[in-house]
Amino acid sequence: MTLFSMLVAIARQYQIVTSRREMVMRLLSLCLIVTLFSSLSFSQIPNAGFENWETDPDSNYNPAGWQTTNSFPLVNVEPYSPGCQGNYAMKVKTLNPGFPFPGVAFLQVAYNFSQIPTRFSACVKSNIMPGDQAYIIVGLMRGDSVIASQDSCTFRIDATIGQPTYRDFPLTIQSNLIPDSLIIIVASGLGSGQVGTELIVDELAFGTGSASVSAKELLPGSFSLHQNYPNPFNPSTTIDYEIPKLSKVELHIYNVLGQHVVGILNEEQVPGRYSLVWNGQDNRGSQVSGGVYFCRLQAGAYIETKKLTLLK
Repeated sequence: MTLFSMLVAIARQYQIVTSRREMVMRLLSLCLIVTLFSSLSFSQIPNAGFENWETDPDSNYNPAGWQTTNSFPLVNVEPYSPGCQGNYAMKVKTLNPGFPFPGVAFLQVAYNFSQIPTRFSACVKSNIMPGDQAYIIVGLMRGDSVIASQDSCTFRIDATIGQPTYRDFPLTIQSNLIPDSLIIIVASGLGSGQVGTELIVDELAFGTGSASVSAKELLPGSFSLHQNYPNPFNPSTTIDYEIPKLSKVELHIYNVLGQHVVGILNEEQVPGRYSLVWNGQDNRGSQVSGGVYFCRLQAGAYIETKKLTLLK
């Protein structure tokens, strides 16, 4: 199912369940925009770190440069604090005003690419309800030519990611032209639309390198968990690891007594190099005390543990 058809289905559902026509029109407007690229001046990804928010003419508070499904007083796209790097990230969530109402944020802009990107990266955190999926969708164009289609660059997040995690998403490139414009869509629950699903994104960027499906020679040849950095740390630390093949990957933090502190990751991942950030919090979101902790990575039959030291 394409994004267009998914959004149309949602809009039709709203039309049946509710009389809020402005909400339906907002979703349908997003559908129409997905198929068009207007002529815009070149720029970088605007507000990629979601530090800037503004109020539109309809009193909706949106990330600057982005369009959303916010329909005051129903708000399903909002700032989230703290961000991965700055003060804020963006959260899209599925509400329940009598029916599942997913949050969708949409960016369309010209972009001054110097070369063909092979990956899209973001810092993500999620709370996915059972059976649901959240989406990050990317499209690249040069004029009317498709460089990377939205259908082949749709990245589904179907598991909860408890801690802010830097993810690389490989882009399927179908042309040797350098793109000059882009679309990015961030959405919660477009599939089954489970109320309560949330996706938080921050620090959006394009790049080249090992996440590309067209650069397999750069993919890791073996499993590896690297020592966290900085170490000792306060308040957060970065954990890098590599997986050479499609694997179910789990990463957990334990204290010196062997008690489980927090699950940072539990999902299937494609081959690549990944970075996670642990902010020194447990599963309840509370700051843990200073001391020694252990990071345990399991990917298939591969298991490795590293010692982390949190200073207070």
